[in-house]
Amino acid sequence: MSDVIKVLAVDDVEANLMIIRGCLKGGGFEIVTCTNAVDALQKFKEQYFDILLLDVIMPGIDGFELRKLIRATDPERPIIFLTSMVEDKNMTMLNQITWDANTYYLNKAVGKKTLIQKITEVVTTYRQKLMAHKYSDQLEEERALAGELQKVLLPSWCICNDDVLFSSIYVPYMHVSGDLYEMIPFGDSKYLFFIGDISGHGLSAALYMAAVQSWLKMTLRDNDIKIHELMTRLNKFFCEDLQSKNYMTALAAIIDFKNNHISLHSSGHPAMIFASPGKKTVTVSDTNKGSMPLGWMADAEFPESENYDCDFDEDTIFIAMTDGVLDMTNEDGQTMDEEDFHSIIQCQLDNPNVVALPYRTKGMMAKMGVDKAPDDFTIVAFQKRSARKGFLERVIPATLPEVDKLAREFSAITDDIRQSTEIDLCIHEYLNNVVIHGNHDKKKAPDLIYASIGMENGDLVLHGAERGGKWDITGTRETNDPQLFTPENAEQKKPEEEENLFATSGRGIQIIKAITQYVSYETNCGLNETKFVFNKRTPES
Repeated sequence: MSDVIKVLAVDDVEANLMIIRGCLKGGGFEIVTCTNAVDALQKFKEQYFDILLLDVIMPGIDGFELRKLIRATDPERPIIFLTSMVEDKNMTMLNQITWDANTYYLNKAVGKKTLIQKITEVVTTYRQKLMAHKYSDQLEEERALAGELQKVLLPSWCICNDDVLFSSIYVPYMHVSGDLYEMIPFGDSKYLFFIGDISGHGLSAALYMAAVQSWLKMTLRDNDIKIHELMTRLNKFFCEDLQSKNYMTALAAIIDFKNNHISLHSSGHPAMIFASPGKKTVTVSDTNKGSMPLGWMADAEFPESENYDCDFDEDTIFIAMTDGVLDMTNEDGQTMDEEDFHSIIQCQLDNPNVVALPYRTKGMMAKMGVDKAPDDFTIVAFQKRSARKGFLERVIPATLPEVDKLAREFSAITDDIRQSTEIDLCIHEYLNNVVIHGNHDKKKAPDLIYASIGMENGDLVLHGAERGGKWDITGTRETNDPQLFTPENAEQKKPEEEENLFATSGRGIQIIKAITQYVSYETNCGLNETKFVFNKRTPES
């Protein structure tokens, strides 16, 4: 920023402008003068000025009106009124001048020294404020960038492989967070699941998180490590290598999907939840077991006796979270207790969906009024893949070539040519538009789409879940009605209304209507779930 102070002076009396020019000549000032407000406003639009010196009483547009015009585009540029009329009986003039926080005044009879001192003082304050704004904006941009980079370090929101189906919702409090979670394969169908919450917020917590993630992946080269040994070594790394002044609550588990066995260790972290769709039960890991948070004592030992070991059912859904979930409050500052949270999980077991469970859970909390977040928010859910027998499942990037490959694979599940064609058409009409209209942010890598197909209660059903823009089959973009299309409500529309709806929806709804019994849709916390139930096949068809 230049040391020269650029001044715009406005007064309808040329003699007054001459005096101002004389006072500021050779003192590190660059001055432009105008004798009317119209010219001054034009100069202000064309050039940058650090400060404006305005006369109050001018013919046509006076000083107050000129300030109003300037404030319409620039609320902070400093203005000094030079007038000899501020001390009127009712202080009206003075009140008009000083209601604006960035307006000052001097008597026209002021001397050169006082004028220069006041201009320098005001401009210095203004420039410091500009620098503070610039620094704050830059810091916010860097924090946002760090948040995007942190998301890259975390697992994808949905993972589907030979062993596990995994989903997560992660909402940082300030772009970046100290929450971390990992699902790392090692050995024969064995995984390390880790979820932690580093104390504090912001960049420092995020940097500790990245260091812990790297350490975990390197440590897992030792396939024979026990879960309590892992926690002991991580605690030492956290205290000594990182020399952290923070601490971290954590829950780590070694999960053997081949033998349906889990061994977990909690260090001051919320318990893991085990939900059984078959038994319709929700239980938690032993809350009487658990060690101190990581980072409290460098020489602490995390004993094997504090491990929690158990076998699990084939259909068990595992749910874990960070403290921020139970710290959510309603408008009155009341939090949700664990029993209520378990009830939210319980009510989803009639229609279990691992991919949607974290998002549905947060959505239900919001509907109950518990939607104020004082901390980072993370929920993860995962389930053994074999629990989904009979369903073909895939997670693909939201790109058109990937949609095409998915359509070919899904349509090959049947030898019925007509039904195969219907599956192909439905996937293309649905997901092509998700990619084109819902995931159109070219600045970011394509998001993921989850899709599954299989028999459900005697019907062939296609499920989709994605985090693009909202859409609906009725044409009402903001609806959250879970039943968007049925033959009954479609018949209520007039033909011309229906044709217009199809033309503007961009979703190929006519095709979808012809090949499905109905489509349902709901959205929770940015996750859109769509379910297509295909028409039943008969021997005649």
